[in-house]
Order: sequence, then structure tokens, then C-alpha cells
Amino acid sequence: MAKFKLLFVDDEVDFLSTIEEFFSDLGYAVFTACNGQQGLLRLKESLPDVVFLDISMPHMDGSETLRLIRELDPKIQVIIVSGYASERLARELLEQGAYDFFQKPIDLLQLHHTIERLALLKELAEH
Repeated sequence: MAKFKLLFVDDEVDFLSTIEEFFSDLGYAVFTACNGQQGLLRLKESLPDVVFLDISMPHMDGSETLRLIRELDPKIQVIIVSGYASERLARELLEQGAYDFFQKPIDLLQLHHTIERLALLKELAEH
């Protein structure tokens, strides 16, 4: 099976560095972007299985980025990661097609469990 590919879009450089190291060490192909525009470019280049998307970013927020991701590929799983989102906003984003929502600070083991579940679902769908 090909490596499961993850794309993290977040404007917090330290967060991206931690995430990239953690999931690369677990054998995932990890791509990062520091804003929505860069995230869309990385999405087209890397064709990730899952996109992790921050809400509060300069230039293009996560809501707009989610909408554009859905236009590019409605099958990609998008997980919202935010330290500032309200419950109402989280619900709206889930209604717009986000798969799940994680509040920062993130429990990396819980996030890994979600990724493993998505990887298994993808593997089952391919057989």
C-alpha cells in the first residue's frame, strides 16, 4: 500500500514543525503549508488523503479554503484544527463537508487514531 499522505495547513510554524516530525516518524508522507493559498497549491501537487486545516489564517481563512478544497476534490477528507473556533463555527464547517474537528492544543495520539481510521477506511474502499 502506498504511503498515506497528510497535508497540514496552518500559519503556526512551530505547530507545523512538530506535526511534520511526529507523523513523518510514524511513516506518513507529510506535507505542510502556512496559508490557504499555499495549501491549495500543495493539495494539487501532493494529492493528500487527508487535509488538516486551521481556521484562523491570514489572507484566506479556513472556511474559504475548505470551500475551494471541496470544489477541487470533494472526496478528500478535511479535518479542522483550531484554537479559536466556536462550537457554532465548528458545526457549520462540519455541515460544509469537514470530516472532523480538533481543538488546539491537539492530542497527537488522538489525531493519530483518527488518521489510522481514515487510512483503514481508504484501504477497505480500494478492495
